[in-house]
Amino acid sequence: MAGPVRALLLDLDDTLLLNDADRFLSHYFRALVAKVQDVVSVGRFADALSVATRAMERNDGSNGTNAEVFTREFFRRVGRPPGELMPLFDDFYAHEFEELGVLTAVDPAARGLVEWAFEQGLQVAIATQPMFPRVAIETRLRWADVPCDEFPYHWVACYEEMHACKPHPHFFLEILEGLGRRPEECLMVGDSPDADMPARDLGLRTYLVDRGAYPDADDVPCDARGDLRHLLALLQTGGIDDLRGR
Repeated sequence: MAGPVRALLLDLDDTLLLNDADRFLSHYFRALVAKVQDVVSVGRFADALSVATRAMERNDGSNGTNAEVFTREFFRRVGRPPGELMPLFDDFYAHEFEELGVLTAVDPAARGLVEWAFEQGLQVAIATQPMFPRVAIETRLRWADVPCDEFPYHWVACYEEMHACKPHPHFFLEILEGLGRRPEECLMVGDSPDADMPARDLGLRTYLVDRGAYPDADDVPCDARGDLRHLLALLQTGGIDDLRGR
């Protein structure tokens, strides 16, 4: 028997929050470019942003936080000092970023899942891809109707604190270390076969949130799959606890 789940690692986009990543990122990029276009050319900004993002994706835990990696790679290429662009970024996340919420939608089951987990005394970590600052992640949690000011999450993955991105093992192990949990005590919940389900290789139980985006979802190695309502039912009945032991 695998024993009871003590901690939930919850992905955010298309897990807790309904959000088409490609559509969202396209609008996000256009809004961010509009914010800085009077300071730096679009081409130079786009190139620096792309290189810095790829550097975060490759971070293996030995190069500093994702924020440090991003800052190092971005500002050496963009040709403008941090003191000139950072205030614009801060203002962007306080204003223009908020307007992107119209591109997302609430999954009504998300709040019930998070409420139940806290009521049961489980640890809850937001295990989203840590390429955004914490302010952006807190905003998206609010869009999902599971805001940080209502739920005292035990961990929120953000680029200021994390030292790797999914699916690198260091990402999952860093959260487990922060929670003080063994892999077998944890359940990773996410919609991505490539980014989230590799947690299974480290000994975590895994639940694939299947929203129909992957035609071969039935072939994805995971311990269970379905929507958030099904997941909550598995947790409430204890069915999730025995999956790895079968």
